[in-house]
Amino acid sequence: MDKNLFQRLTTSELDSYTGEIEHAVENHAHWLNNINRSLLCHTAPDPADLATEPHLHCHFGRWYHGIDHPSLLRLPEFETIGPLHEAMHKTAHTLLAAQQQGRPFDPATYEQLLQLSDELRQKLGQLRSGFKHNMNLVSLLMGKVFENAAEGVLITDPHGVILSVNHAFSEFTGYAADEAIGNTPALLRSGRQSEAFYRHMWLTLQNEGQWEGEIWNRRKDGKHYLEWLTISGVRDESGTITHYVAVFSDITSEKENEERLYHLAHYDLLTDLPNRMLFYDRLRQGLLRARRNKRHVAVMFLDLDGFKQVNDELGHPAGDELLRQVARRLSGVLRASDTVARFGGDEFTVSVPDLAPDDDISRVAQKIIEAVAKPYYLGSHRVQVTTSVGISLFPLHGDDPDTLITHADMAMYETKKAGKNSYRFFDAVLRSEV
Repeated sequence: MDKNLFQRLTTSELDSYTGEIEHAVENHAHWLNNINRSLLCHTAPDPADLATEPHLHCHFGRWYHGIDHPSLLRLPEFETIGPLHEAMHKTAHTLLAAQQQGRPFDPATYEQLLQLSDELRQKLGQLRSGFKHNMNLVSLLMGKVFENAAEGVLITDPHGVILSVNHAFSEFTGYAADEAIGNTPALLRSGRQSEAFYRHMWLTLQNEGQWEGEIWNRRKDGKHYLEWLTISGVRDESGTITHYVAVFSDITSEKENEERLYHLAHYDLLTDLPNRMLFYDRLRQGLLRARRNKRHVAVMFLDLDGFKQVNDELGHPAGDELLRQVARRLSGVLRASDTVARFGGDEFTVSVPDLAPDDDISRVAQKIIEAVAKPYYLGSHRVQVTTSVGISLFPLHGDDPDTLITHADMAMYETKKAGKNSYRFFDAVLRSEV
């Protein structure tokens, strides 16, 4: 790598470096979101936030405490940041530790955390302004940023040949610097993106000078990981691109956590079926498509016959296992495009979208009834339950989720009255009772 590269870059690299401070602000906002999530949703906190000195483990803390340049250390804006940053992390540590120990939430301590976070954000803004008035300092520190960055960084020539990588790059990918230098970033390709994806990436780089987004790459050991990647073109005074700088962070765990939180919010914990919220959302989408394509949608409301007796005689664990087995059977008799949800207790709902006017939905209802009626084995016990089903149809019986579900529920109760273990459609007689 050209050792003077960072010193040669002027305005664009100043913006890039002050962007490092802006990234610290964003990073701490993201960190505060994670703290909020842990405190409000009772999710497991990051072990680093429970460490003895948590302020040394975050991205900004590693950068801040790694700085040894006298000119920067003497800046008043720089000196005030350290104590604020440390106090903020220790306050978060106090809140998380209290939660881990089962102690009540302390609003005053949380308010202190928010105040410290606001103060730190203001001081970082002042530090950023200080950098803009000290170009020489920025130039001297660019190499330090490259070495100490928590994100992986690689620099290529205009043709994409790797000239330099930092230590974090090697930690993330498993490739030592001498293995990467001289290769191209194709070394990391996972095969999960198409050639069209890469053509679009390079076209964007050529036209706009920057590209960013999620991308799956592959480590040296063959494992795939998801990263957030930003690639920027560096131009000389004539406007010609002389280098590309790529900065990336591994977001695999973050993405997995997001997916887990989504799953917790939208799926039933016991049966792993969609919950009421997700059922409503899918039904709304199905109705939109049906209106557009002039199709029908069926909604079924199911209630188990005999479940209470099993629950009372064999206990709640047996009742829970019975619900799980029913859920699996219902999923097994429906199409992938259909949705079965646990609505609550021993009640389930089913939406069957994209029906032609002459499709016989009663055949689906009969398959459900037969599947549920087969014997269940709960430990050493053999039990049998049945289901009563009510059916409503869009657009005949309603044109919104609430109406269709209510009408299917009413039809289900008529099935119960008529002897159970069967199905019934909502009809005009029931409508008059609404």
